[in-house]
Amino acid sequence: MTNATNESKLRAAVVGCRMGANHAKAVASLPDYELVALCDLNEETAHAVNAEITGGAAVYTDYAAMLQDTKPDVVIIATPTGTHARFTLQAAEAGVKGVYCEKPMAVHLGDARRMLVACRDRGVPLVIGHQRRMSVPYRTMRKHIEDGAIGSVYLLRASCAGDFLSDGTHSVDSLLYLMSDAPVKWVLAAMFRQEVEPGLPDQWDYSIFTGRRYGHLVESGMLVTLEFEGGARAEFFVGDARLPGRGYQDIEIFGSKGRLWRAGDGAQPPVLVQDEAAGGYRPAENVPDASDRDIQAVFHAFAQTVRTGATHPLDAGIAIRTHEIVMAAYESARLGRRIELPLDQERFPLDIMLEEGNL
Repeated sequence: MTNATNESKLRAAVVGCRMGANHAKAVASLPDYELVALCDLNEETAHAVNAEITGGAAVYTDYAAMLQDTKPDVVIIATPTGTHARFTLQAAEAGVKGVYCEKPMAVHLGDARRMLVACRDRGVPLVIGHQRRMSVPYRTMRKHIEDGAIGSVYLLRASCAGDFLSDGTHSVDSLLYLMSDAPVKWVLAAMFRQEVEPGLPDQWDYSIFTGRRYGHLVESGMLVTLEFEGGARAEFFVGDARLPGRGYQDIEIFGSKGRLWRAGDGAQPPVLVQDEAAGGYRPAENVPDASDRDIQAVFHAFAQTVRTGATHPLDAGIAIRTHEIVMAAYESARLGRRIELPLDQERFPLDIMLEEGNL
């Protein structure tokens, strides 16, 4: 990584210090940035993160005041999904030079599209936190696919806990990346949702089902199939529909000559390969566990994007396709039919289902 002088450091602010604690630590560790502010509705949370780093950042509970007082060059948004669109638009309007927003982009597809346009119109790079695209295991899997190690890919499968918007978005983006972002033709989905008492608070822990997480409605479980141009298909098993005994973000790739498998985040070995030379799975070679360095690489690249205008691997122009597919899955479940892309529905389909009395 290149060194940065004090004069060239980007003034960074992090909003959302529970999810954003690792983001703040990564930024503080890099010579590209000066961490000038931390913002969280819970002031104690922000102070705790500040104490873990340098203690030099200003602490706020008011996002607008933080933007006005500190005038950061870049804002890192790690708040609940329901705030992503509003906070991104506020940052762009405040004149920042770059925005990093956690996944998923927004609750509504229309909001995600507005975020993209607002930042593009102002020349503000918008990056979305689908960081697995830059991780060593996923880059290794993609190289195996591109090198033809498992032949022609005909099926991809992902399984994860949580809900499809909050957690399935990672699965969708990962499989798009592994398929070199090939266009998707259609999406077909089914979902179920257990009954909940009205008025229960949002949760972040997916093991506690209240019907809401991160500022939006959620389902209990979801099954999704999509087809890429060229005929390959992908399957997703999410929430209570996930494959039994599988880890979080369990990814399998099936090819005409073999298979690849990452048995969830933190799996050891990180990637398994089965090809014509082996009767069973064997570890892929030279795949270090580099999760800490992965997130540093994400933010180093973000600094380079802000300074040079180079497209970031996690650019929102890529992430908007992931979000459209996620929303198409919900729309398919709502209407009970296959959805051809592009998607016209700009509202979150679960909201519509609730209004219609079908949730």
